[in-house]
Amino acid sequence: MAALEFHDPGWHGVLKTPVVDGKYIDPKSGELRTITNDDTSPGYYSGPPAVDIVIQNVATDGIYRMAQPFPMEALLSVIMGVIKEKNLSLDSVMATSYTIRVILSHEMTKEQYREIARKMMHGIRDEKEQT
Repeated sequence: MAALEFHDPGWHGVLKTPVVDGKYIDPKSGELRTITNDDTSPGYYSGPPAVDIVIQNVATDGIYRMAQPFPMEALLSVIMGVIKEKNLSLDSVMATSYTIRVILSHEMTKEQYREIARKMMHGIRDEKEQT
C-alpha cells in the first residue's frame, strides 16, 4: 500500500501561492523564501495533489478538516468503509480529484463524532501501518 502516497506540495493560504520543498516565491517582492514557523500558522496547508477532506455532522457541532497526500479514490473508500462499519446516517457526499466533503446526519456525542472523523481522515494511514 506504500505506492498510494505521493509528493505533497503545500499552499501558502495567506499569500495564495504554492510551496514546494519548503520554499515559495513571495508574490509581493518576487523573492524566493523559505517557510518558517511564522508561515505555517495560519495559512500554510497541503495543496493539490493532496486531497482536502471535510467531515461535518449536522446533528453535532463541529467540522473536521485536513488534507491527505493519497489519491481521492483510496481516501473515499476508507471513509465509506467507516460509514458502513458504524452504520452512520449519511446526508451527502461530494468528491472531486482534490476534495472530499462528507455531511453526516447521525446523533452521537462530540467524543464519538471526534473519533469517527479521526478514523475517516487517518484511516488510510492506519490501514497502511497494518500491512
